[in-house]
Amino acid sequence: MITSAGVVILSVQGVPIRLLETDAWTLLFARGVLSAPGLFVFFLVMERTGWRDQLRAMGLAGVMAAVLFALDNVTFIYAITHTSVANTLLMISLSPLFAAVLTRIVLRQAVPRRTWLAIGGASVATLVILLGSLATGDLPGTLAALVAAIAIGGTLVVLRSRPTLNLVPAVAIGAGLAGLIALPAASPASAGLRDWVLLVLIGLLIVPVAFGLIATGPRYIPAAEVALLLLLQTVLGAFWVWIAVGEAPHGATLVGGLVLIAVLAMHSVATLRNLDTAG
Repeated sequence: MITSAGVVILSVQGVPIRLLETDAWTLLFARGVLSAPGLFVFFLVMERTGWRDQLRAMGLAGVMAAVLFALDNVTFIYAITHTSVANTLLMISLSPLFAAVLTRIVLRQAVPRRTWLAIGGASVATLVILLGSLATGDLPGTLAALVAAIAIGGTLVVLRSRPTLNLVPAVAIGAGLAGLIALPAASPASAGLRDWVLLVLIGLLIVPVAFGLIATGPRYIPAAEVALLLLLQTVLGAFWVWIAVGEAPHGATLVGGLVLIAVLAMHSVATLRNLDTAG
């Protein structure tokens, strides 16, 4: 329930972003500087008496997670403002597979054969989406979303290297860092009252609550189940934007997306069954 609630809340983010009339840099700046304190407050509420120990334990791993999350923020905002929400979310749904590859390379841990088969299927689906993006002229945005997926996968690898690490303060630092990166090019004064209402909704409510809940979920359920639930964002995010602003995904996105969701879902279910058998 905790993870599902976070994913559902996060899936709504695309709607207010599409309704904004301000530029991408201002969006990134406001999202970062507003969500950073919101995430830290969430962290303090969750940790209560042990928050100081958690902060001290972050160390280099926390810094790496923060930098990777900042990279994810920058590339995500660029992607969602330069290609469709459906394309962006489909690319980001590849993050668990990138995490598997990086786990093998960085942590030297074995990757199951089912994961490599899923990577092959997902690669075909990704190629279909990229070809569709090339035809419609939004390839840069789709590639940025791919980089965001790699950054998320890298963050997951950092977490696996330090199982006791609390992600929320690192996420807060990363969000603030992304806001600082955007500051020189941002124009906060150019945003109207309506834009600021949407920016506050995104940065102070949607992002902190969603990522705070998602980061808490793995404490109670297996990571494979979290990955399965994250697929809800891909489907729901595109659906909300389609209903709210009429942004329908193009044909290549629909075909590639269906293949990608099917591949990732089968991989996650197979992983859960393997965990049940091992238990």
